[in-house]
Formats: sequence, C-alpha cells, structure tokens
Amino acid sequence: MFVPPRNAPLTRADVVAAAERLLVEDGADALSMRRLAAALGTSYQVVYSRVGDKAAVTRALHDEGFARLTACGEASIERARADGLRPAQILVELGRAYLNLAASHPALFDVMFGVPIPDFTRDEAARAVAREGFRRTWIVATRIWLDEHYPTRPRRAASRLAWRLWTAVHGITVLHIAGHECPSGDAGREIEGVINRLLVDPPDL
Repeated sequence: MFVPPRNAPLTRADVVAAAERLLVEDGADALSMRRLAAALGTSYQVVYSRVGDKAAVTRALHDEGFARLTACGEASIERARADGLRPAQILVELGRAYLNLAASHPALFDVMFGVPIPDFTRDEAARAVAREGFRRTWIVATRIWLDEHYPTRPRRAASRLAWRLWTAVHGITVLHIAGHECPSGDAGREIEGVINRLLVDPPDL
C-alpha cells in the first residue's frame, strides 16, 4: 500500500502514482475508486477531492503518459543534436526512444492508445494532448530533416511526413509490446530501417 510521508498532505501526484501502480500490478479492472482509496490509506472523498472520479483518474494517467512520452522524445532530439547526429539519425533516435519508453511502461501506453477503459472517453481534449506531443517531437524532428533536404517544400509537408514516420514506429512498437517479435529480433533496428526507407524520396515533396 502506498502511504504518503507522515504528516504530508495527499497530493494529486500521489493519487496518480498510486493509480499507475494499481494499473501495472492488477490491470485496468483494478482502477476503482474504492481500491485506489484503500491503496492510499484514505477515503473515497479525499481521493475525489484531489483528482475527481474514475474517469478523471484515468484521464490523469493518459495525460501523464503523454507528458512522459513527449519529454522523452524531446530529450532524445536534444541529445542527438548535441552529439552532432545527422537529421535522419535524429529521427531514428526519436523512434528508439518511443519504443523504449513504451516497452518500459506498457500498461500506461495501453491507457494512451489501447482499448478504452470504462468511464473514460478519448474526447477532443485528450486528443489535443496527443497532438501536442506529436507536434513537439515528430514534427520538430521531421522539420530538422526537411530543412536539410527540402528547404523549399509544400505547406504541411512536415506534418504529413511526420505522421507516416510516427505511425510506422507506433506499429512496430505495439507489435513488440504484444510479444510479436520481428524476424531480426531487434525492434530498434527495424525502426531504423523503416524510417530510412520512408525518407527515400518521400511523396508530396
């Protein structure tokens, strides 16, 4: 059972952390307000006052997942640029970071992209969180590559190419998490290969 330090008030972050532990240990069915309150050693009313109902708790997990994914992606871009990597390799490093974070937090990744949890709907606000993460990572890295290879390009070329790259990496990631190993046995290598292939004479440019 998670219990905040003695005399420390229960925070929203405490509730989200406890909810993630329940999710990891017992699955989405464990995300009930009763079990969450018990795990925190407090009452339903206290949990509700910090985050809200079950839908709000699930939404908080969804947003936390995208916050981590975005921060991880931005960090990979910054490291790659600091190391002087070429633009294509920056995209590869972003793809590998995406794979590694998802593989490290599969339960959270499922809240973000998997089968919807009862009482939680991916509404426009939730989709906006995902779009912002996409903009700050895949579009940023794609623009770095385009600026080198296609400084003059059609409007929205970056978002179209970034979408293709993201969906390819996401597909490999989902299969990897589900236990469907690629023939090479190295999902990171497959991500590098598919990114490099998509960058060869991309359409719409």
